[in-house]
Amino acid sequence: MPVQQHVLNWLYSVLTSEYHDVNRTYNDIATVLARYSTLAPRTDVHTFPNGASALLVHLTGTLPVLFRGTTYRFPVSIWVPHAYPREAPLVYVTPTETMMVRPGQHVDPQGQVYHPYLAGWGDFWDKSSLNDFLSVLSDVFAKEPPVISRQQSRAAAQSPPPPQAPPPITPHPPEIAASSTSSPAQQYPNQGESRPPPPPPKPHQDTRSPPPIPPHPHLSSPSPPSSGIPSRYESAPPLPPPPPSSRPPYESHAQSLPQYANAQGLAPTQSPFQPQPQVLPQFQSVGPNSAYPGQFYAQGQAQGQGQWQPPQQPPQQQQQAWDRHPVQQQQQPPQPPPQQKPPPPQNLLDDGLSLEISSHAIAAPPIPPNPEKDALLRQLAQTLASIRQRSRQQNESSMAGLGAQQGAMLSAMSAVQAEMGQLTQLSNIITSNTNILHDALRKADAVIEGSRSHTVPDIDELLVAPTVVANQLYRVVAEERALGDAIFMLGRAVERGRISPAAFAKMTRSLAREWYLKKALARKIAQGMGLMVHT
Repeated sequence: MPVQQHVLNWLYSVLTSEYHDVNRTYNDIATVLARYSTLAPRTDVHTFPNGASALLVHLTGTLPVLFRGTTYRFPVSIWVPHAYPREAPLVYVTPTETMMVRPGQHVDPQGQVYHPYLAGWGDFWDKSSLNDFLSVLSDVFAKEPPVISRQQSRAAAQSPPPPQAPPPITPHPPEIAASSTSSPAQQYPNQGESRPPPPPPKPHQDTRSPPPIPPHPHLSSPSPPSSGIPSRYESAPPLPPPPPSSRPPYESHAQSLPQYANAQGLAPTQSPFQPQPQVLPQFQSVGPNSAYPGQFYAQGQAQGQGQWQPPQQPPQQQQQAWDRHPVQQQQQPPQPPPQQKPPPPQNLLDDGLSLEISSHAIAAPPIPPNPEKDALLRQLAQTLASIRQRSRQQNESSMAGLGAQQGAMLSAMSAVQAEMGQLTQLSNIITSNTNILHDALRKADAVIEGSRSHTVPDIDELLVAPTVVANQLYRVVAEERALGDAIFMLGRAVERGRISPAAFAKMTRSLAREWYLKKALARKIAQGMGLMVHT
């Protein structure tokens, strides 16, 4: 159902004030309003558990749920936080005055809804939405209705406990039995003062087996009850004084009571109460137009209490019915009524998810598969398949590069191994050279230590030529250079006036003569040693 445009305009104007993701919140709320026409938006102040308050968008109304072929509408209240969709919405069950919260696996006594979808909202906020959660919540409410009727709970609290079955009665002596059968009407003087029986207890309050549904008095005549009925239903309460207008409809039922007594093996005098026709409250069928499933029990009890009419029968017919078989009842030995073992008490923790409805009203359908579990399994399978396909494609695309990298690594490994061999040889050579160097250093250190104790040699003794001729050449050249330097110094001395010119001329002639001879000798030695090239 499309949402009116002015509602959408108002919603968008409200969201733009304080909501973080306006577009996403607007789309999700608009989708919910279009799908669930029973929800209406408004703004209210919400108080959080920590005491903080905030003005939030509030969706109120009912959530339609298909329960056993019938659509019921459960009242809910949805608060959308400001950080939506990064924060999960707050969902509450808001019962009306005639309802009350039915706590269960997903609803607490205060009406707040809990679910794994809400618990994991923060981790998968980009894939979660309010529309999907309401679909999941509808499936949850279809299995576990969140509300029940207050009339149902009040009737369950006011209903008295069922009476206990009387113990087996021992047979009386024949004379007492005969006197009892002769005047059965005297033993029950207070039949008119009895009250109608209480309504049958709810199935979850009485651990005994429930009584069968009584037949409608206008459709079929009541038949004798079977021996499997519990002992507290074996005798009906005494009848009130009969009006004259209700005699014909119950004649056949009054005549069937002696046969029921014979079937049980008890004489009329041996029972503390006179057997009367069993009349239970009449219930009207409840249609599927109830607001919620909890009204099945409450309406049945209320209608049964209001429409019960005690059967009326004249005392004369009762006397005739009991006088028909007095001998047969005394001849049969008394037999105790069959005892049935009560079923074990109901475990409320285990059966909290199942709605208790009488099996005579509607047959329990088979348990449907969990749609949430199937959806999660289907989503998990699709996710795993997509991850596997994506991983396979990535592996196939990287195979070529990995193959080339493997070949390069193999070639590099051979080159590295060859280089490692060369480095090993170089390391051995360096190790041997290092050892030789260390030996030479030790010898040099020994020579240095030994030279410290010797005298310092003359410089001329250190500069010695390899041969005698070369040594002679060295001395001749040294003398020739010395003579040249001496003549040069004499010239400088004459210029400065240190010596006279006559002394300079005399000494220069002698030195020049000797300098010439030394030069000629040096040239001759050099030619002999092959140091000079003739041009």
